[in-house]
Parts: sequence; C-alpha cells; structure tokens
Amino acid sequence: MTDVLTRPAATAEPGRIQRFVRSLRYGALLAPVGMLAMADAIAGEEETAARRLGMRPAGGARAFGYGLLTAVLGLASWFVMVLAVLAVVRGPFWGFVEHGPVEPGTWGGPTRAGAWAAHGLIAVPCLALFLAVLRAIAALQRLLVEGSRRWVLPATIVAAVGSLAFFWSWLQQL
Repeated sequence: MTDVLTRPAATAEPGRIQRFVRSLRYGALLAPVGMLAMADAIAGEEETAARRLGMRPAGGARAFGYGLLTAVLGLASWFVMVLAVLAVVRGPFWGFVEHGPVEPGTWGGPTRAGAWAAHGLIAVPCLALFLAVLRAIAALQRLLVEGSRRWVLPATIVAAVGSLAFFWSWLQQL
C-alpha cells in the first residue's frame, strides 16, 4: 500500500482522458505515417518502413501492404474526425449556424427551439460513436503492427474496404 502512495507521478498510469487524447493524436498521424512507410518500402528501405510503423522488420511487400492499410485507416480517421466536428457544429450549435426558416418536417420543427433541441440530442450520441470509432481504428492499427493475433489482418482489410465504401457512399449523397 505504501508503494502505491509513494510512487512518483511520472510512473503513474495515464488517465482515461490522456489515453483518449493520445489515441486521437495517433489516429491523426496514421495517414502520413502509412504514406511514408509505403514510400520507404518502394525505395527499398524495409527496415525504415517497419520501424516507422512500429512493427518487426518485414519484407518490402509486407511493409508496403501494412503501410497501405495504415494510410487507409488514417484517412478513415480523418473522415471520422470531420464527421465529429460536423456533429458538434451542426448539433448542439445548430441554431448558430442555421439561420433559415424552420419549416414543418424539420427535425424538431416547427419551432426553432424544437429543431435546435432535436439536432443537439441527435448529435450527442453520434459524437460519442465517432469518438469510439476513432479509438477503435487506432487500436486496430496497433494490433495490426504487433502481429500477435491472426484475426487482425483480415479484420483490418475488412475495416479498410468498408471505410472506403462508406466514404464513397457519403460522397455520392452530397
């Protein structure tokens, strides 16, 4: 018990918020790291590519493939971050960004207060979901480069293809 109380703060386990912020930062850097790893693999610098990704030394094709998956997961992270920002701006702050008339059929309409409340209440769970997805993407990529579980590579490929399909369908509805 005394050891726990006298342990220096530097060795203390990071808090939930610190781990979450670190996970967001990790997700934001996945795309450039993946692209650099692909460039390293093409240039024949497999060790540099593997070190950049945080994995054991691998062949050129494997380093390139993992770099490609990392870059796609990074782009998916960026997209989810944009959706999270949109959820905040168009959710709880809807009344500040939307100045047009509130017509019947608007979420929460026909009053401006009802529409604002509806947008805010819908955005909060969406924001929580987006933040959980960001954390999951970072965790999946970490598991991928560790290479300790067989299911991670197929799951990462499915997540990458699914995120590209989701982004494409989102672009089509614009």
